[in-house]
Amino acid sequence: MKELGTDMKISLAMIVKNEENSVRKCILNAKKIVDEIVVVDTGSTDSTLKVLKEDPNINLFQFQWENDFSKARNFAIEKCTGDYILVLDADEYVTFGKRSELEKVIVNNQIGRIKIVSKFKKDGEEFEASSYISRFFPNYVRYKGAIHEQLDSNLARVDLRVTVSHTGYFDKDKGARNIPILLQELEKHPNDAYFHYQLGKEYRLSKSLKESWYHLQKAYGLVNHRDTYYNLLILELIQTGKELVNKETISVIHENEQSLNNVTDFHFYKGLFYLDYCLKNLNEAVHLLPKIEASFTACLKISKKKHIEYLSGTASFLALYNLGVYYEAIGAVPNAKRYYMESAKLGYEPAKTRLSAI
Repeated sequence: MKELGTDMKISLAMIVKNEENSVRKCILNAKKIVDEIVVVDTGSTDSTLKVLKEDPNINLFQFQWENDFSKARNFAIEKCTGDYILVLDADEYVTFGKRSELEKVIVNNQIGRIKIVSKFKKDGEEFEASSYISRFFPNYVRYKGAIHEQLDSNLARVDLRVTVSHTGYFDKDKGARNIPILLQELEKHPNDAYFHYQLGKEYRLSKSLKESWYHLQKAYGLVNHRDTYYNLLILELIQTGKELVNKETISVIHENEQSLNNVTDFHFYKGLFYLDYCLKNLNEAVHLLPKIEASFTACLKISKKKHIEYLSGTASFLALYNLGVYYEAIGAVPNAKRYYMESAKLGYEPAKTRLSAI
């Protein structure tokens, strides 16, 4: 076996379909940190193949799509000759990171988690969320799971100072494709918490809230607290509970107060939940009103060195803005103006709008 070191070869492995508008930028940005580029096309009908054939350094292969992302990804990995594999989707591109950062993982025989920053729109407003995902690993590691595939390995995982921008959430509705595959996986693995979690997410995005709550609750009953997606599962439950105005959400919040205390999104989403729940159940929920202020204030008090933030702004302008909303709702206009102003200073446009309206 070759000694682990900086002379190891790094391969980029991609699977694509109808990505003519994004694949060129993805590959161009990745070239500076990889030695080999392997792209597997799963049935493009646009000019993706034409774009890929323009670059003689791209090793291009075709794969018959079988409704199984792991099969396609593993096929791409098998075509790679590198010692380590970097996986990117065509609608992702490297915005920050050096090859030396990847080489640290190689030397220690670990799996690298890179920061994926995704922009998305909700109610006409643009947001940005980020999370670390395992995308850099030895070439003997393989994926498992037909959808929302995961690496099948017990190697230690480490967060890398490599950032990738994901643009795909803007223009792709993947629920129609993903939900049937997830349902098939659950027929084979009915007690798989991860599949229930992913299906709950898909149902929430498609506004099937009762189905979303059912599968997220199933996941919650099956999940291990040490699973990497545990925090995200709790955030999904709170968001779905908010939209359903579901009282059971309060129990989920109470059960996770300690374990998610350093997650700003947890405090932010519970603040939104209490705000909506109190507005719609004021007579029976008046005792919960102080929790709104406490939740958004907690977002701002968590040390920046220790906090975890998935949705950009939950530790700053979004929390400030929603404190303004709370104070405006209870008639404390001076306080509302103060927090709207603080949020507006950070460039949040809705805060500027509210500030001019009161």
